[in-house]
Amino acid sequence: MRVLVFGTKGQVGSELKRILGPEDSVRFASRLEADFTKPQMIERLIEEFRPSHIINAAAYTFVDQAEIDEALAFVVNAEALQFMASCALKVDAMLVHYSTDYVFDGSSQMSYEEGDTPNPLGVYGKSKLLGEVYIRESGCRYLILRTSWVISATGNNFIKTILKLAKVNEQLSVVNDQIGAPTSADLIARVTCDLIQKDEQDPLSSEIYHLSSSGEASWFDVAVHAINRAINAGVSLACDPNNVSPIPTSDYPTRAARPANSRLNSDKLETLLALNMPYWTDGVDGTIDELIRKGLLK
Repeated sequence: MRVLVFGTKGQVGSELKRILGPEDSVRFASRLEADFTKPQMIERLIEEFRPSHIINAAAYTFVDQAEIDEALAFVVNAEALQFMASCALKVDAMLVHYSTDYVFDGSSQMSYEEGDTPNPLGVYGKSKLLGEVYIRESGCRYLILRTSWVISATGNNFIKTILKLAKVNEQLSVVNDQIGAPTSADLIARVTCDLIQKDEQDPLSSEIYHLSSSGEASWFDVAVHAINRAINAGVSLACDPNNVSPIPTSDYPTRAARPANSRLNSDKLETLLALNMPYWTDGVDGTIDELIRKGLLK
């Protein structure tokens, strides 16, 4: 098995690098080696390394900025994937690609299943959905893993942001009418590794899977839990959990609309791998513990 990983500096890419480690059979492509606005760089890496599996953890993820930088969002999240998939087909590699809850509009009252009809609200979701379409139409073997509310001790995410704000603000207001499940980058990376190992032993069919922690919470719920966890671990914060106020999305306007329901049903993936997804609080607690261990949260 030879694995080529794109997007090694992001949350999931960093965890993949930690888990897969420095092996001759694994190559982690830096942004300098693989500029997604220059598809020939992607082609050169794939043809040189000739991987059995390509993991794409790279993406344009600036949801609000995408409304302004629409062209760049589509280049990185869609056009580059069309080219990558065609290269994967040439070398007979399986392409593992991460997508998002933002391909849905969030109007469902249920958690989303893989077969539900996408209807993205903004440019980011539309660009990610087109990337999915290009991969599926390419003829290459693929696994598309849709995930949501990714958190880790690296990169930018809600947990790090809310704790930073709680350090310097005695009161916070957090949206309580967007529902989902924080999912740790560590979980995503470990499940990805399980999938490619399973594929190496017995080739998997091309599929879309949802990969999300179990349970559900609003951003308000997550904020209260994270602040409680940090305080109980000895972190000094200005904001007490009782001083976090729930607000509707309408009171926190953003350039890009967010889905009100980001819940993803992971039953299909759990059945394939015979596992139970951990509850969302496990990922939040693990992220906070790691931030403390690394001295990033005191």
